Amino acid sequence: MAKRALDVRQAHRLLSPGPVTLLSSQYHGQPNLMAVAWAAPVSLDPPLVGVAIQPTRLTHEFVAKSDQFALNVPHIELLAAVHRCGLVSGRDGDKFEATGLTPALAAEIDPPLVEECLGHLECGVVERVRLGDHDFFIGQVLALAAEEEAFDDAWKADEEGGRTLHHLGANLYASLAKGYRA
Repeated sequence: MAKRALDVRQAHRLLSPGPVTLLSSQYHGQPNLMAVAWAAPVSLDPPLVGVAIQPTRLTHEFVAKSDQFALNVPHIELLAAVHRCGLVSGRDGDKFEATGLTPALAAEIDPPLVEECLGHLECGVVERVRLGDHDFFIGQVLALAAEEEAFDDAWKADEEGGRTLHHLGANLYASLAKGYRA
């Protein structure tokens, strides 16, 4: 099969589609949401996840000042709200209100969760590393929850979990089509 060389700046696209998440943060009682495609597990013990955030973003400011964030895993029906979170700034108004999403109380952190999402990872920042034009925030998972119909030790690809939203780049998204066992 023939392959073609790509611009190295597209490296992240070869690693996609990972589930897109909505990162919720809060500072001085002001909540914010940001669509995040660049999130990844970092460690099993302790449970750590990392997220890349551009320093000019309001989310960067909130996470850096509060040392807390949540990663909320949306389903395909939230596509318009997720995409809108990636287009508008929290500096221009409340993104929960702008997207019609519902803030929900978290178990361990101050930032709200997104009620409509399939799962939530509540995190406390343990490290921040400057990497190129983004900062990589590493968060220890303090609480974790997922809808039973969607998750059972892994996303249920043939059921509710198959509705997870995956960012392919720009305004392109996908969901899982079918799960397979080896």
